Amino acid sequence: MTTQKMSIRGVGPAAMAGLSFATGTYLLLRSIDRRHSAHTTGTTDTAGTAGTAGTTGTTGTTDTPLTTGTTERERREAERERAALAVQRRNAALTEQHRLHFDLLCKAMGDASLAAVLNTYEEDVPPERQRQFLFANALYINALHAHRIGAMTLQELHGHLRVMCQNQIFRQYWDATRHHRASLDGSSDEAKVGRVMDRLVQELDSAETDEWWVVGEPPTE
Repeated sequence: MTTQKMSIRGVGPAAMAGLSFATGTYLLLRSIDRRHSAHTTGTTDTAGTAGTAGTTGTTGTTDTPLTTGTTERERREAERERAALAVQRRNAALTEQHRLHFDLLCKAMGDASLAAVLNTYEEDVPPERQRQFLFANALYINALHAHRIGAMTLQELHGHLRVMCQNQIFRQYWDATRHHRASLDGSSDEAKVGRVMDRLVQELDSAETDEWWVVGEPPTE
């Protein structure tokens, strides 16, 4: 105990000052170290937050094109559906018109007094031949209708008409109704098919082969 007291009492002012300085320095360094650690942690958190924000931003950037792309696809799909619906409505109207036309032809073919109403030929046509012409018209309009609603391509229609042209009564019908087609709108489907038919008749008449099934160049759409 005496020795310990002597040791403490033996510490001079300079030693005490040195000890105080060392202690202060240690505390200062600890404080700096704590502030540095806090700063580092803050930087890390900030970076982490920034990274999270960046990730969120990236996700947002990715979501925007996806949303836009989805909307664009939905718009195109809606347009296709509207176009398909319009085609269906048009074909339904054409089919109804064709049915009514055929009904009228059937009545005229079965009643000479009604067939006389459709006698608009330039030459005198006997009643029996009138009914045959009405039936030829029904065959032609049926083929035209199939093309108009997409059931038969123009090339397929060309081959079908080439077969019909082998019948002389049909050829007489076509010649007797040439002035009927003159009143058609030149851009209409019926007028276009009529021109195909006229060209086919000319090609068949001028062909130098008996293989009529190869005569004529199929038209393009």
